[in-house]
Amino acid sequence: MAVLLSSGNRLFALANSGRRQTHPLLAVLVAILVGGLGAVAGAVLVLPLLLAASPVIAPALGLVVLFLPLYLLLWAWLAWFERRPFRSLGFEGQGAGRKALGGALLGIGMFAAVVALLAVAGAVAWDPQRERVGPAALGAVLAMLVGYGVQGPAEEVLFRGWLLPTIGARSRPWIGVVVSAGLFAVFHGLNPGVTALAFVNLVLVGVFLALWALAEGGLWGVSAWHALWNWTQGSLFGLAVSGGEFGPSLLALEPRGPAPLSGGEFGPEASLATTLVLGLGITVLLLRARRAQPPRKGVEERML
Repeated sequence: MAVLLSSGNRLFALANSGRRQTHPLLAVLVAILVGGLGAVAGAVLVLPLLLAASPVIAPALGLVVLFLPLYLLLWAWLAWFERRPFRSLGFEGQGAGRKALGGALLGIGMFAAVVALLAVAGAVAWDPQRERVGPAALGAVLAMLVGYGVQGPAEEVLFRGWLLPTIGARSRPWIGVVVSAGLFAVFHGLNPGVTALAFVNLVLVGVFLALWALAEGGLWGVSAWHALWNWTQGSLFGLAVSGGEFGPSLLALEPRGPAPLSGGEFGPEASLATTLVLGLGITVLLLRARRAQPPRKGVEERML
């Protein structure tokens, strides 16, 4: 754990690389403004585009337009106030492809594990009434890779690439983890169908991705994980993504049974299955960090 939350972590070094640093309290305000203003700007732009777009690409286009302002607003803050490049949020080039591929595969695998647990509990079933499912939906499903490829990393940029290290580098690293995970949950807590368990799971997602970003010292892995986790939910299995539904899918599953088991209207992210999978992910990260921790001085002397 000490390795992950070291003040010398690469993400913290990048956060300190600008000519000016943002105060932790101001960082929270800026994150709220960037997230809020970005959503408003995106919503204003997206409606006319959706009216003119083909139904095949409309959901993906909606995600792209909704989240592009977030990138632009945060880039403007970095360029104007902190005077550091956008890539300093955790997008350094070394090993980028390998880290992104690993994150993508893990995102698919972890959500598939959630669905497997739901199936064993009888909390998910096939929906025979669903339209726009299967091979006929392939074009829209592939387009959603682009949509989620903008949306997921946008949230990682704001919460794990900027807010987490900005606060952690100027206070305590663990405070950066807690605040970024909490604000991430609050933003998603405004979505339809949110429950107490959904909020708990959103905090767990924030902690899991914060620890992973710190372990990597960058955002390639968590960005790909977030995009493919969402895509697997909505476009592969046809389930609600944080309370929202985004059109066609390859499969057509629907929740069954009580909300703590199925996730209810919010989707599987509000289920106990997600709690278990995320808890396991956090445990693995902590165990790996513990193994990577250098031995204490007394241990080193005994080894010598």
